[in-house]
Amino acid sequence: MSQEQEYDVVIVGAGPVGLATAIALYKRGTDNILVIDQTRKFRRVGQVIDLLPNGLKSIKYISPDAYQQVKETAFQSLNSPLRNNAPSNSNESEVKEIKSPPKRQWHHKNLQGEITRSVDLDFDSWFNRYGEGRISISWYDLQTTLRNVLPVEIIQANHRCINIEQNSAGVYLDCISDATITNNPFAHWEMDTANSNDLDVSDKRQEDCHKRFRAKLVIAADGINSTVRQIIYAETDLQEFAKPKYSGFVAIGCSQIEAVPNAIREELESKYFQGDRVITLSNDAITSTDFDFHGLDQLRIILFCKPDQSIGYLLHTPLGLEAFQNKQPSEIINLGIECLKNAGFPPVFADLLNLSNPEKLIHRPYYIHPANTPSARQPFWSCGRVVLVGDAAHGMPPFMAQGANQGLEDAALISSLITQLIQDHCLDDEQAIAKAFHKYEEVRVPFMMKIQEATMKNNHWSQQQWDQYSEMVYSRSYSSNYLQ
Repeated sequence: MSQEQEYDVVIVGAGPVGLATAIALYKRGTDNILVIDQTRKFRRVGQVIDLLPNGLKSIKYISPDAYQQVKETAFQSLNSPLRNNAPSNSNESEVKEIKSPPKRQWHHKNLQGEITRSVDLDFDSWFNRYGEGRISISWYDLQTTLRNVLPVEIIQANHRCINIEQNSAGVYLDCISDATITNNPFAHWEMDTANSNDLDVSDKRQEDCHKRFRAKLVIAADGINSTVRQIIYAETDLQEFAKPKYSGFVAIGCSQIEAVPNAIREELESKYFQGDRVITLSNDAITSTDFDFHGLDQLRIILFCKPDQSIGYLLHTPLGLEAFQNKQPSEIINLGIECLKNAGFPPVFADLLNLSNPEKLIHRPYYIHPANTPSARQPFWSCGRVVLVGDAAHGMPPFMAQGANQGLEDAALISSLITQLIQDHCLDDEQAIAKAFHKYEEVRVPFMMKIQEATMKNNHWSQQQWDQYSEMVYSRSYSSNYLQ
């Protein structure tokens, strides 16, 4: 087992949150950093994610250059130029005016086909309202764009962290290489089992190689099934919270149903799509007391009609985990149909689900790390010289598209606090480190409690509630005042 140099900071996890944290430190003068990731090869996995105003503000606070490149990548993927681009030198007096993509909306409708809420999908509508826009970008493209901002030697793949030891002088990380890659059972972004066919595992595995790294600080950005979280929670009163908790919701879907009978297609088009290509439907006439199963009022289905006229769906429904696990695809489809019937959905939706190809079925429980879990131990997201960010701290279902965005907020704050520690020469001052991590949690934990509550209980919000939520999340300014 070899021993490397001592780093100021080692970041575990080279996803967008880990990379954004590394960029923030690097751009502020800290180059003695390392990012490690268990993947043997950076590959095109994950789904499309939405970066909303709070996430884009965080990236811009972290690095105007990275912000610019992320926006350009997102809009190039749509073959559409972007307006309101700040130039790479971040001189606000010089703003390129490039035509923005056309305005589009995502309608949420009730079972009568009436629009109950609309979400703008274009950049400018959000920018004009909240001072920053909205973009959609694939997880892989975001990761690749952020990786390219950093020197290549800072990021090392094929290093899976298996243990952490820390003392008053620093942290030791034990890693293993050439290990078999397995799917993450808690990660909603790996819902499609077809992703498993893209794993880069050689037929002839080399012998596992062990390596040890030393660091003054460790930032765990290793996802909802965080190994680091499990290590630092072991043998503490937080042990039961080391693994994610089942949220009470599952996803059932099929991305493409080709042979949809005309009768089903015409009913869905005339009553629900009405010219839209993607919609969300829920029964706004029910409440949680209308049915025996708690949370059925939160059931919703997303329908999307593709250019080839195939139809897909994604059903988010409350379901007991024991009723969902160890089921065959055909049984899961029947569970979805039963939930739709119990929630008062018309028969056409059951007819659509019956057309699902079991071999292409998407199915996954959603998990959460509750931010409001009572614990006698504080701090909650850190231990000594180790701190959790992103899904490792507060993973949750994707209903509000805030997973990545909140992780980027974590990155903006924790990187600024650590930069200050480094500039003050306090990496050997355990009290200063504890104070910085306490500040991080003091700001982020109460806010995440609000985000998670909104995520799990938003299905029947009034427009006023949505407006209040949006102002709380999207209108904040990101500056040095954010850290006070």
